[in-house]
Amino acid sequence: NLQSVGLLANPSSGYDVRRLVSSAETVTNLVKVNRIARFLSGLRVLGPCRVLFMPERLNLVQCAFKSLQPLEDRGSLQSGLVVEPVELKPQGTPDDTQEATRMMCKSGCDLLITFGGDGTNRLVAMESGQVPLLPISAGTNNIFPLSCEGTRAGLVAGIFLKMLNSETDLPSGISVNELIQQHKFLLAETDSWSETALIDLAISRQVSLGGRAIWDANWLKAVFVTRCAPGASGLCGIPGGVMDIPPLAPHGAAAFLGNRFSVQAVLTPGKVQSVGLEAVERMNLHQLHTMEVSEGTVLADGERVRELHNEKVRITLHPEGPWVL
Repeated sequence: NLQSVGLLANPSSGYDVRRLVSSAETVTNLVKVNRIARFLSGLRVLGPCRVLFMPERLNLVQCAFKSLQPLEDRGSLQSGLVVEPVELKPQGTPDDTQEATRMMCKSGCDLLITFGGDGTNRLVAMESGQVPLLPISAGTNNIFPLSCEGTRAGLVAGIFLKMLNSETDLPSGISVNELIQQHKFLLAETDSWSETALIDLAISRQVSLGGRAIWDANWLKAVFVTRCAPGASGLCGIPGGVMDIPPLAPHGAAAFLGNRFSVQAVLTPGKVQSVGLEAVERMNLHQLHTMEVSEGTVLADGERVRELHNEKVRITLHPEGPWVL
């Protein structure tokens, strides 16, 4: 039996409103196609593999696959790859990503590869369960996905699949289980809804979802992060001005905005802002923070996802997040 991977490429990543208000790079369709093609080139070196992909309006994966080989070879095992869409009629909404992930996991995929940003991976992680992710950056302010050359990422995925199949260790003695690590996640909830995030959750005074992205910290009330570092891009750079928390550390951080002191934060590429803070605290696993909000929005991984109206939002940090290669 062929081993299977799932491939989810977000056609909308790298295009949001931050290109109008900062120097954020636009990740064009051609760039995405070339990155996917390089990944497939690396993957097929390690032998035959089935690639299930999420269908979407731009046909990114099909274009990448067609660029790899001559017409008579296309879609055959001679190329090392069998590339097929999951049976999904795309609607052009985030639900496509979640449904495709569910279908890939149900079909027995051993690994999920994402081409997108933090938001794309947030949606995939909601449904991935025990199936590990290999996240490749194709968005803005990406912290969770890796900025890695696609051919190398394809080789890594192929080696991982071979190790799964043979149950042998690498020459260095590293076992397949040591290649994947479980990351943390944040949970925001009330009695009627819940939202998760892989990197940051925030409470904003903005009352509507609008363009979803945020680039002005003056709207923020609080930011909660699973990880942070000095100079990190995006909201996690706010507590990152005070502390450094690695991805696998057993804690996160909470930053409350105010006027006691300030840090310089890179909220989006090319835009450095002075952010006033009241406090930045370590956030332990399962530690509860409650935010009372009369009017505002919740942000998950840098995007407004839910409007708030006279609500008490409970925010906690959990260790049982997605597995990552």
